[in-house]
Amino acid sequence: MPVVAFSSPKGGVGKTTLAANVAIALHDLGWGVVAMDFDVQNSLRLHFGIELADGRGYVAAHDQPEEWPNLALPTDSGVFVLPYGQVTEQERILFERHLMEEPDYLQRGLGPILERPDWVVLADLPPGPAPALRALDGVGALHISVLLADATSLSLLPLIERGHFYGDKRPLVVVNQVDPRRRLSRMVTDFISGRIPESLLGQVYRDEGAAEAIGWQRSVFEQAPSGVAARDIRAVAERLSLRLKGEADDTAETAEDAAPEDGEAGEARKWP
Repeated sequence: MPVVAFSSPKGGVGKTTLAANVAIALHDLGWGVVAMDFDVQNSLRLHFGIELADGRGYVAAHDQPEEWPNLALPTDSGVFVLPYGQVTEQERILFERHLMEEPDYLQRGLGPILERPDWVVLADLPPGPAPALRALDGVGALHISVLLADATSLSLLPLIERGHFYGDKRPLVVVNQVDPRRRLSRMVTDFISGRIPESLLGQVYRDEGAAEAIGWQRSVFEQAPSGVAARDIRAVAERLSLRLKGEADDTAETAEDAAPEDGEAGEARKWP
């Protein structure tokens, strides 16, 4: 199974909303998808209609990572969600200690799922150099850095290029909330596009439908299916799917284990 990690050097970039909706779009493209929350805010679940009072999650089972697959919650979207959960400060500290000190920790927790190249784990990380950022390298994660089309994100681009946040890997980049009405937004988007064209996975234009969707605990595709955000996120998911299929085809040993074909129905994916 491929692993894709959504992160950002700074907060407030719409990373969780993007990760959740890319997960749904990938499922619609035929992938089995597990959305996994590494952020103590525990907000990824809200994009999938999981109730605010539902405190279930996998971090409380930090000492039993083999149980994580049994804690995944099915959702109406077809995506399975591993919420961070409501935990104590001590549980959070112990979980992060496992991430930092045990190289095989995530492999143990996700083992049965990682064996399936037709499934993908989408990890939503907290902003900045979180412990999970390095730990995910142990399962071969593909990193996606989410930036805004603003001056602050632009100032962080050289650090990303020098590997300040991602080690010796250069992440793919999505520029989020692009506003063509604002000159600075256009200029930043054009600069990033010209600076790292080989790493740019896509641009997502600003759309009030995306902000409203989380308020109703719905996907962008349900709230504003004809909006620009839904269009752009689908395009990001399609490009990502092509990359993941290429990697899965390189490692698959049989046709039965291969990545999904174009147009294959996502609802057919069963929990491993």
